Amino acid sequence: MKTFWKVFTVTFLVFVIIFSGLVWSFDKYMKENNSSNLPVVVIDDDGSESNDEESDKLFRLVKNSKRVNFIVLGLDGPRSDTMIFVSFDPGNKNLDIISIPRDTYLVRKGYNRADQKKINAAYGAHGSEGVKTVVSGLLFNVPVDYYITLAYEGVEAITNSIGGVPIYIPKRMEYDDDTQNPPLHIHFEAGHHVLKGAKSVEFLRYRQPNKGSGALDRHGDLGRVKAQQEFIQSAMKKILGPKLPNAVASGFRHVKTDIPLQVAMKYAANAIGLKTENINMNVLPGEPRREKIGDFFFHDPKATRELLIDIYSK
Repeated sequence: MKTFWKVFTVTFLVFVIIFSGLVWSFDKYMKENNSSNLPVVVIDDDGSESNDEESDKLFRLVKNSKRVNFIVLGLDGPRSDTMIFVSFDPGNKNLDIISIPRDTYLVRKGYNRADQKKINAAYGAHGSEGVKTVVSGLLFNVPVDYYITLAYEGVEAITNSIGGVPIYIPKRMEYDDDTQNPPLHIHFEAGHHVLKGAKSVEFLRYRQPNKGSGALDRHGDLGRVKAQQEFIQSAMKKILGPKLPNAVASGFRHVKTDIPLQVAMKYAANAIGLKTENINMNVLPGEPRREKIGDFFFHDPKATRELLIDIYSK
């Protein structure tokens, strides 16, 4: 249920952390303590274990690049409901993002249940360090240097701190689920809204309407990602402005990361002057498909490689 747009706030938090007034506790407080010591072995579709890529164009581009890469995780208990790969080029000040659908098909040695073959299950088994390995394998061994995780409460704090996010809802939204704890009730009228706090979370969680209601249907997780992209385009106009320090301070305590303080200081300086037009949003190429064992998102390796080559060729 974590949101696509949070990657920007979290990424910029890393870049400007020295200005938040909490740097004294950075290294100790910010690190996660639930990483698994078990090795992660990802199996290719043909049944072979993933190996380092040959010396192809992508390999050469990555080797000669000064980009730094993050994996941003939005957590829902033991699973990462949002997983976003973020690549920052400090020289050209480009920020490139690949949202990885939570149902992406992934086979790991020793994890044979259907639910364990979705990428969002990797966090519960291996922690953030393990997810770095998993995502790197998915992306042709492009390195994932650091992880950043964000707690659910951070969404509300950040949207409140920037005065809300303007958004247009084309059709009313109605969804109720009393089985959740606490019960979930999402109700919006069509029209213009400024979303704050819990309302922003409800908007970003919404996937499908109550049956028979005729309300807006996002047709699953990919539709929700599209809505999140619209949300971020509005949110980042505020986040990249003068309200950024307040947004950073509000969201800081909800983040865990393995980024050392000295590294954060370096990229904080490099990120000065980053503009919205240099932020590029993508979704992992592929398509959803229903199999006998469940519904999965199957990524397109060829298109994924082409996307990465495009990112690293800038």
